[in-house]
Amino acid sequence: MMKRKLILTGAALSLAVAMTGCGGKPVINQQPSSQEKNEVDTQAQTEATVPAADSATTQSSAAATAQTVTGTVDEEMAQKIALEHAGVKATDATITKSKLDYEGRRQVYEIEWYAGGKKYDYEIAVDTGEILSSAYDEKTSGWSVSNSSNVTVSEADAKQTALGRVSGATQKDIYEWKFDYDDGRPEYEGKIIYGGTEYDFTIDASSGAVIEWEAESVR
Repeated sequence: MMKRKLILTGAALSLAVAMTGCGGKPVINQQPSSQEKNEVDTQAQTEATVPAADSATTQSSAAATAQTVTGTVDEEMAQKIALEHAGVKATDATITKSKLDYEGRRQVYEIEWYAGGKKYDYEIAVDTGEILSSAYDEKTSGWSVSNSSNVTVSEADAKQTALGRVSGATQKDIYEWKFDYDDGRPEYEGKIIYGGTEYDFTIDASSGAVIEWEAESVR
């Protein structure tokens, strides 16, 4: 009888130790049902799709913003800037073109007008009001071939006339220079590059008048 009690006690002790080592609770491996798996897969697909849509929306909005450039200079102000630079009163000018355009990716106003027998062309930056290019062309009529030999203006004097229009420029800033005839009229053609601006011009070799002048930023 004593031996049987000892055996039972030992068996009980072994069972207690075994339960303690397993945390006192049996471990049950449970596989998710097919319905739960479908719900998890659907949620994962939704989370993967939403950020992509948000990204596409953001890119579309950015593209739309980039195409709409708002400047600080309107058309009326651009005309005023051009006329004042040319020294022409608005009442004396006949504007033949005034439109918004692009120079590369930059918005500009192209302005063209006639005044005092001259044609003027200007480009004004919309964002700053800067004069990107300016030119005028004076064409005289009644020139005859008999006047072609009437060269009264020397090359040196013509160069000084051109340099006098570009404050600070000197002889070394003249990059092109030539003598030519236009419909029998003798003229000097040249180019000055100074201070980030390129100037192209034509000077009448008979009268010394500047008959063409164009300035354009090269920065």
